[in-house]
Amino acid sequence: MEIVSKKKFPKVIILAAGAGNRLRPYTNDQPKSMIKLGEQTLIGRQLHTLELSGLTDILIVTGYLKEKIEALGYPTIENPDWETTNMVMTLWCAFDELEEDIIISYADIIYQKNVLEALLGGNDDISIVVDRGFRKYWEFRFKNPLNDAESLLISSKGYLQSIGQKVASLDEIDAQYIGLMRFKGEGLNILKNYMTSISKTDRFAKMYMTDLLQDIINQGEHLKAITINHGWLEIDSVEDYEAAQKGFEDDSIKQFF
Repeated sequence: MEIVSKKKFPKVIILAAGAGNRLRPYTNDQPKSMIKLGEQTLIGRQLHTLELSGLTDILIVTGYLKEKIEALGYPTIENPDWETTNMVMTLWCAFDELEEDIIISYADIIYQKNVLEALLGGNDDISIVVDRGFRKYWEFRFKNPLNDAESLLISSKGYLQSIGQKVASLDEIDAQYIGLMRFKGEGLNILKNYMTSISKTDRFAKMYMTDLLQDIINQGEHLKAITINHGWLEIDSVEDYEAAQKGFEDDSIKQFF
């Protein structure tokens, strides 16, 4: 009798500690991942997509109004210092869970199944999802798209060269980072070793994920760009949310998602 091995899926860690101050008053009584877009919450949409792709080993790192997310019934870990720290410290709270194969996702994004499957289909030990079709979406989201755009340059071999820096022109950007990435094997060791090495420094508590990724690039490591064209949304501000909500109501959001 032939024994068929069961496919092992990555563990997913969702970073959901922040208060979402840029989304007030919508976040006065709920984490921003619990805001509804259409008829579903942001985190509900993300969890549905993950589970459609077979990803059921999910951990959520909480902080602000943690009980709202705990009520969803998924395993959680708290960032007790969520008021004074940023994304890297939130991930640090889940350090002991960083084993074998890990997908890390921001909680304020949603994405279609094909975006997730592009990440799952990659073979590199560090993979970062980036949107080459970002410009049209940025123009939909912002009155001045350049205000919220950051650098992201991709080499001819498909690896990130720069991420998270301010730029003077959209023409200087190859794609935009969406807040979804994967670390496995040696890539996970690189992530853990680097986080450990800077964990006692003054900059660690306030560090953004793009800062960490740029530092890893600067060490000479290879971060593969998993390129997509739309298929995701980010909700980061009142302007952002109201534009997306209107887009769901009049179907204009379908051009991106």
